[in-house]
Formats: sequence, structure tokens, C-alpha cells
Amino acid sequence: MKYLNKKIIIIDNSDISYDGNDIDGPIIRGTETSLILLAEQFVKMGIHVDFCNSTNKFNIINGVKYFNKNHIDKNIIYDLAIAISDANEFKRVSSIKKAVFSNSNQPIEKFIRKKQLIPFLKYKPVLITLCDYQYNLRSYFTSFYGKKTIPITVDPKFLDIKIDENFLPDKKVVYNIRSNRNLDLLIKIWNEKIFPVNNQFRLYITPNLVEYNGFLKDNGIRLRKIGTRLEMINELKNYRALTYPGHKSDIFTLTAEEAIKLCLPVITFGIGSLKERVSHNETGFIAKNADQFADYTIKLLSDDNFYLKLKKKMSQKRNENSWDYIANEWATFFLNV
Repeated sequence: MKYLNKKIIIIDNSDISYDGNDIDGPIIRGTETSLILLAEQFVKMGIHVDFCNSTNKFNIINGVKYFNKNHIDKNIIYDLAIAISDANEFKRVSSIKKAVFSNSNQPIEKFIRKKQLIPFLKYKPVLITLCDYQYNLRSYFTSFYGKKTIPITVDPKFLDIKIDENFLPDKKVVYNIRSNRNLDLLIKIWNEKIFPVNNQFRLYITPNLVEYNGFLKDNGIRLRKIGTRLEMINELKNYRALTYPGHKSDIFTLTAEEAIKLCLPVITFGIGSLKERVSHNETGFIAKNADQFADYTIKLLSDDNFYLKLKKKMSQKRNENSWDYIANEWATFFLNV
């Protein structure tokens, strides 16, 4: 193998204790899940991978070694150290190259407040961004030693699910993002422009959004059932679209990528990274205004042939941007001599 004997360490500064066994549980979110999947792909390439966080356990799961970050041996020289968000973590490790995996837009004032300036100057890491939107927002002063965009992608479980191109879900759409990501805007469009067209239309939102209970009875808004990751995957297949306006803080929007891999069109305004995640008329629709947003939603809910045609088109793109491709992007950039 080309990268045999190469060594990578991933360090998470959060207080969350987790390892590869938690990938389907409620403890971790998109960032942690993505780094676990990336680590496992590195192992398949013959790379030795240590993954360190606040765990008090020692585990080897799918070839990745998990242990507490306080137990890192500085006598070991890694080929690459990856710190999740915090360059201060490089003080724990010896490595030839360093990268900060950034999961935020982090303006200069936050960069300084989070005490990133000195460790960036000291350790000279490359900043890894997840999309062009984030890349353009991270200024030179928060990425002195270069930046590179390498995306993430979905858990392979989303691709293991067989998609029936002829299956026609009920006339319902879903919003499964946090409520502070323009849910108010979506509900306003739903109430004023979508639900009045057909009172059989349904919008499903996440159960913890209790502030919206008043809408549930009269306007076709219902609460989703929350379950395991596999239950969520099977749930999402039963909607016609993900309706998500987007938000300026979105730097990748893994939720949208997951929907697309399940052939669920995304209807959005393209705010934040959504304009990169969605290909108009290929994997969803980027609306220019509320009327367009409503029209695209109504069309997918009302026109069965239109929906099925788009679904078939999406099914042919499911395998784009695999973890194999992404891990090779990392290895080519950081591990090639």
C-alpha cells in the first residue's frame, strides 16, 4: 500500500467522550461522525490512526485506536496531526505536518477570543475548510499558513439503503435541522403559500421544537419521531423533499447531503453552503424568493411524475464524493513526499 507505515493522529478538544462505537448514537454530531469515518478510511489505506479526545477508555474499533488525549506520547512522530477546531491541541503531539479541521466560519474577533492566534503562529497548521463558502469567509489572518477545501460526505449506511425509484411517498416534506436555522421563515412560507393550496400537505419538524406546537393542528405541521441513525435513514425515504431555506452559519450542511444521497430533493434559498450542496434541477431547487420556494415545494408534492423523474435522476448520482475519494484528497495533499 502506498501509505503503509504512515501515521496520523486526530485530536478533539471537546469534553465529549466517544469512540467509533458511538457513531449511531445520540452523543456525537456531524463533525465527530465525519472524523471517525475519515479515520476508518485512512486505516483502509494502510495508515496507522490514533484518535484522541476526552474518553477514559482505550479501544481499537475498525482499526482506529481511541484513547485519552492526555496520554499522547510526544516521542512518537506522526506524519500528520489533525486538530478539530483548536490549534492549541498541537502542544500535545509531535508531527511533521499539521492541519486544523475547521467546522465554523470563525471571524477574526472570534479567532482571537478563542486563543488561536499564538498557536497558529507557533505550529503553522494548514486550515481545512469544507466548502468554498467557508474558504472565502476565512481570512488570511485566520489561516496564515494556507487553507484548503476538502469536503466531507455521508455515513456509508446512507448508500447501503436501496432506493426504489418508483416508490411514491405521501405528500409530505421534512425539516430536520435545528430550529434556529430559519425555521420561522419556512413556517411562514408554509402557512401563507403552501398549505392553503392543499390541506393534505404535511410538513414534519423535529419534536424538540416545542415553540411551534401551536401550528400543528391547523396547518398540517407534524412532529417527527426521533430514533437511531438507521431509523432516521428509513424515515427520510418516506418524504418527498427536504425543505430548508439555509442559514449563513452553514458551512457544509451534512443534513442536505444525507437527503440527497437518499434521493430526497432539497428546496432551499441557497444561503450559506447550500448553494454548493444543491445543484438546481438536479438534486433540488434553489429558490430566489418565497414564491419560488413555495412553487417548487408544491410541484414536488402535487406532480407525481415530476417527483419520480427527479428522483430517478438523483439515484444516478448517489456514489459521488465517497470517503475513499475524500481520504485520498487528504493523503495526496499531506502525505505525499
